[in-house]
Amino acid sequence: MNLTCKHVTQILIDFVDGTLEEDQTQIIQRHLCGCVPCAIYLKSYEETIRITHQLPDVPIPVEFEARLRMIYNESKSV
Repeated sequence: MNLTCKHVTQILIDFVDGTLEEDQTQIIQRHLCGCVPCAIYLKSYEETIRITHQLPDVPIPVEFEARLRMIYNESKSV
């Protein structure tokens, strides 16, 4: 199976979470060994996860939540 960089980025969360089948995991590992851009992307992805886990658990401002909901609802109607 030829794995494209686009496909790797689409299933990277499953790879990082360890929820892929073993054969899929091995295919991605081989791709990452031979593809520097994807390996760098994985490292930045893992670093982002690490940093966000350190963020305090505080509620977002009500106005910001309302704006996000409005944008989300607008995107669903398109």
